[in-house]
Parts: sequence; structure tokens; C-alpha cells
Amino acid sequence: MMIGMTIDVVENSAWALRTAALGALVFDVLYIVHRLLQGLGPDDATPAEISAFNVAHRSALLASEVAVGLALLAVIVFIAAFTSLIRQAGRDILATAVTVSGAVFVAMGFISQAAETALVGVADAGDHSAVLALNQLQGRIPIVWTITALTVALSLAGLRTRPLPIWLGVAGLLAAGVFVLGSMSSVLGRTIEGTSSLFGVGLFIVWLLLVALCLWRAAGTAALESEAEHLQ
Repeated sequence: MMIGMTIDVVENSAWALRTAALGALVFDVLYIVHRLLQGLGPDDATPAEISAFNVAHRSALLASEVAVGLALLAVIVFIAAFTSLIRQAGRDILATAVTVSGAVFVAMGFISQAAETALVGVADAGDHSAVLALNQLQGRIPIVWTITALTVALSLAGLRTRPLPIWLGVAGLLAAGVFVLGSMSSVLGRTIEGTSSLFGVGLFIVWLLLVALCLWRAAGTAALESEAEHLQ
């Protein structure tokens, strides 16, 4: 009975690792598509320029919002699978931290998506005051703050339960410091989205890609352990 339970745990771990890896990878790919479809944005941040850019690139911008919506759904899959691994290791507090920070990140992401989609809509109407307000709103939504919380939670969970290598957990904590600086710049800066904030998001995408690759590799190791248990 105990051998059978051990095999089930190992097999479930391999499945959860692969699911988490695929969720993180799909998010990365779709978010990159989102940024590429958005382009470089208007040359000037005046309401007239923003409206003209949104009208001229309406189809691409709306497609980018579809991409980011699907990316956020992929995050839910990633968080659910990763959290199950943490709970299997008996780290319920860390599992709760990952769940809460992940849920807030997804919620802020959908709020940002709604603001950006509304911005495209009001640009057609030529309401410059609404354009200015929505542009400020979508740029000030604290996405990078939630990325900071999620990265810290994932890194600590990775260090304590070891589904990730130690260097990647440490790198995540260091990256979280960069994200904090980007978040502060977004709040204190004159422009709604500074280069430091964009750099922080880009760094998160690279870090999450490494997380996905390491989880996939760990899934292979867990699968081999499962096969070895079956043979015994």
C-alpha cells in the first residue's frame, strides 16, 4: 500500500510540474505576442496622438488584448499546478502566499486589459478627456507591484520545497528588488510607464521562462523516479 501511494505521489508531482511549466511557457509566449501587437505606441502622449494611434492600430491593439487575456488564463493554470506542489511538500503558508499573490496579479491584469480595451473604444469617439483618463489609468495600475509579490512568493517556495534550483530562487529575489524600483518609478515618475517599469516586466518574462524550463526538467526527473518505483 505504501509503495502504491509513493508511486501516485511521484506521478502526480511529474504531472503538476509539467502543467506548471506549460502554463508559465504559454503565458510568456502570449505576453510577448501582446507586446509585439501593441507596437511602440504613439510618438507623443497627447490625447490627440493617443487617439490617432489607437484608431490607426485598432485591430492589432484589440488582438493584443485577446492575447493578454489568454496569457492571464495560462497564469491561473501555472499557479494552480505550482501551488499543489508546494502543498505536497507541506508548506501551506507558502502555498497560500503564492495563491494570493497570483490571484491579485491576474486580477490586476484583467483590470489593465479592461482599461486598455476601453481606451481603444473611446478613441473612436474622439473624447479626449476620456482618452487621457483611461491612458493614465492603464499606465498606473500596479501590475509590477503584483509581479514583485508573486516573484518573491514563488522564489521562497522554490527555495524551501526545491522544485527550482537554488540559483533561480535567489535570482528571483534579486529580480524582485528591480521590480520594486520599477514600481516606484511608475508611481513617482511624470510619465505613466517609464523604461524601468518596462525593463522590470521584461526581466520577469525571462525569469519565468527559466522557471518553466527548470520545472519541465524536474518533471522528467520525477517521471524517471516513477518508472523506477514501478519496476521495484
